[in-house]
Amino acid sequence: MMSNIKVDWYDEGLDKFYETDKNNNGYVHGIYLYYGNESFDYECQWFKTEQERDKEFNKLQREEYDE
Repeated sequence: MMSNIKVDWYDEGLDKFYETDKNNNGYVHGIYLYYGNESFDYECQWFKTEQERDKEFNKLQREEYDE
């Protein structure tokens, strides 16, 4: 079962982690897509606006519900 979590670049502290690309070229609203129980079994998707991120998040939630 897959789970999705909304995240923010700054809340995740990634602006402090990366030396050069402090704001991910403006892509600061993200979704972590967890595919399984393994630590590294996930994917990150980043968006420039919350609206874009939320639209994709809602689409993913509908797809998960339909399965």
